Amino acid sequence: MQPAAACTVYLARLAELRPWHRQTLDAAESQRAARFRLEADRERFVLATAVLRTAAAGLLGCTPAAVPLDRGCEHCGRQHGRPRLPGTGLQASISHSGDVAAVALTAGQPVGVDVEAITGRAYEPLLDRVCTAAERPFVRSAADFCSVWARKEAVLKATGEGLRTPMTSVSLTPPQQPPELLDLAGARPACRLADIPAGLGYAAAAAVLCPDPVAFEVRDGAAARP
Repeated sequence: MQPAAACTVYLARLAELRPWHRQTLDAAESQRAARFRLEADRERFVLATAVLRTAAAGLLGCTPAAVPLDRGCEHCGRQHGRPRLPGTGLQASISHSGDVAAVALTAGQPVGVDVEAITGRAYEPLLDRVCTAAERPFVRSAADFCSVWARKEAVLKATGEGLRTPMTSVSLTPPQQPPELLDLAGARPACRLADIPAGLGYAAAAAVLCPDPVAFEVRDGAAARP
């Protein structure tokens, strides 16, 4: 069966951050970036936002500054919620970890993306918070753990719940197998899930809430510019 939907994931690295990236942000985004205490966190936010604006602008035929990007939180109204592109027909998701920023775009299907740096920190204390009892025997390394985390967070971002929903409410195939959503809080919504190659030392995944096959494509997020 031919894919009926498409999800494009744009990847960029902090080393590719340039002054023009900062110039694509609006006033509210620039103010939010300035509030980050750590420079690395500020740069991740700037890069991911610039890649989202630039990629969306290329699809919409406008400048990055003209992209209607809204981050209004659905719970408090502050501009720290998931990114929305009202009136465009596009849906988006952003993630950043380590020196990688990821942006996913679809033509209207709810989407989530997550990237996780695989570090040397012990993951075992977090197993009970992230993995179901059936999943735990298959998580044998930090890479396995980060793969499970990235897949689950991608699913939860696509639903709009994010980490407000416990990760243990999400049941997946083992990390050594192709990703598939088996259960979400007692239900099984139509979801297409894919691992995203984000480079050595990273695990990444994208999820699209769609019953039809989805074509996942990875692009260089630093290649596009206004």
